[in-house]
Amino acid sequence: MAKLIIQKQDIIDNYRLLQKHCGVPIIPVLKANGYGLGAQGLFEILKGEGCSLIAVSRLEEALSLSGQGVEILLLSCVGENAISAILEKEITCTVGDLAFAQELSAQAIAQGKKARVHIKIDTGMGRFGFLPAEIDAVAAVFAQKGLEICGIFSHLSSAFLADGSAQKQKALFDGVCEELTNRGLQVPMRHIANSTAAVKGGFALDAVRIGSALIGRLPVATSLPLKQAERLEAEVLSVRTLPAGSNIGYGSVYKLKKETTVAVVGLGSADGFYQSERRDLFRLMDIARYLFHDLKLLLKKPAVFGTVDGKIAKMIGRPATTHSFFDVSGLEIRPGQTMVIALSPLQINGTVERIYE
Repeated sequence: MAKLIIQKQDIIDNYRLLQKHCGVPIIPVLKANGYGLGAQGLFEILKGEGCSLIAVSRLEEALSLSGQGVEILLLSCVGENAISAILEKEITCTVGDLAFAQELSAQAIAQGKKARVHIKIDTGMGRFGFLPAEIDAVAAVFAQKGLEICGIFSHLSSAFLADGSAQKQKALFDGVCEELTNRGLQVPMRHIANSTAAVKGGFALDAVRIGSALIGRLPVATSLPLKQAERLEAEVLSVRTLPAGSNIGYGSVYKLKKETTVAVVGLGSADGFYQSERRDLFRLMDIARYLFHDLKLLLKKPAVFGTVDGKIAKMIGRPATTHSFFDVSGLEIRPGQTMVIALSPLQINGTVERIYE
């Protein structure tokens, strides 16, 4: 059986390092089940570090973490049917249009409450939020008696690129905040930086939102000594020597060219292992990148490696539903040992046990 091991101290070290680097409060983002590591486990670590505000992406994520002594910020806009749950669980929610703000305010007043909200400005992501030109509507949110405006934010669509798009988004966001100030409104906590922008610098404002950097898996190179905070382990179930010409796995797509010692490991596609990513970018530059990648596949097959006690083994054949195969020829590897396999935790199914140590 496969299991994902999460090193608590690595999470803590990353959190402290990022706090020092950014110089402003960090809002950890625990969307997608804490980027695959387990939202509740990460929540408990961060609460222990004194974190007072944690963000998520979906209402169900907010509901599962609410009521545990830390303010939960729901970053996504939701419909009016979610208002009762937001008020009941005292979730800080995102406001992206005036009609929702007015209804939230009305229901909060009816219950004798004030709803804590962050205002979302859409500067180029296109998902939801007020457009910069809708400044009158943004200002009207401040006038809602049942709301406590705690923050204002936007989201960068391409912080990992060096094309200036992130700077343009920040300029739009800064312009909105400046106009609100000119109208005599008190602009609350401003945040626009995600992990990549926070690490690159220049986007910190009053706070930063940290997700992938917290677990040590940034999509860009960085000089910060962040630690990859997890490892995927699977048991070596059998070790057997097969003659040349033997088939490995389904489809008869891989046959041994020589006698090989094969380790069968308890990790397969049912665990999310080696499942291909869907292509979803179709600009000319993206198509060219896909073609280049496919050409490399023709010339050299990609390699996946596992490690057992420092000994490296290459995966061979296609993973089956619950098993995969590794060439351990010449290595002293036996059944019952543990193999560590590199795989993004976002690709690991929720059925794989998460263990914190």
